[in-house]
Amino acid sequence: MSLDYAILGFLREQEMSGYDLKTLCFDHDVEHVWSADQAQIYRTLERLEQRRLVSARVQRQHSRPDRKVYALTSRGAEELDRWAATPAPLRPVRDPFLLQLRFAAGLPYDDTLGLLRSRRAELQRRLGHLRERLASERRGESRDAVLHRLTLESSIASVRADIDFIDGALETLTHLMEQERSAASDVQPRLFVPHTVG
Repeated sequence: MSLDYAILGFLREQEMSGYDLKTLCFDHDVEHVWSADQAQIYRTLERLEQRRLVSARVQRQHSRPDRKVYALTSRGAEELDRWAATPAPLRPVRDPFLLQLRFAAGLPYDDTLGLLRSRRAELQRRLGHLRERLASERRGESRDAVLHRLTLESSIASVRADIDFIDGALETLTHLMEQERSAASDVQPRLFVPHTVG
């Protein structure tokens, strides 16, 4: 349902087509907090139009096919404000990476450490992207600009925390691996030397 309200929010800012919503909004503006594919966006727009939360008009284009442009209705604005004022529940936790980590005991240490290093590199790339986005954001003090920056700052803090966790996990597992290898090398096999009577 959050997709419904994200679309209502973007349409409050300006009229847009489904394509505009995908490319300008979900692929850029809020890609750090919400993703949506083109089919989901069009299905949601149809549902919102049926509920009279948005209206649509056909926009004629000279060199391209006509396009459908959507606008927020007053009923849609009321629904958006009602949703924005309602505390959101904590999101359910579904993290495939942590599930993999939980059951990685059967892997060699090097594989598990490789998994963690790969995740860290991916998080570092994401952190760099988010920091670039934040640096390029408009620095206006309007409430909209400040709230948008806060969503980016929250995403940055979350990725930073994930990187800190990975660093700690790498340190812990490396220490454990060294302890196990040291213990294994301390156990010397006893050689059988036959006793000779002479």
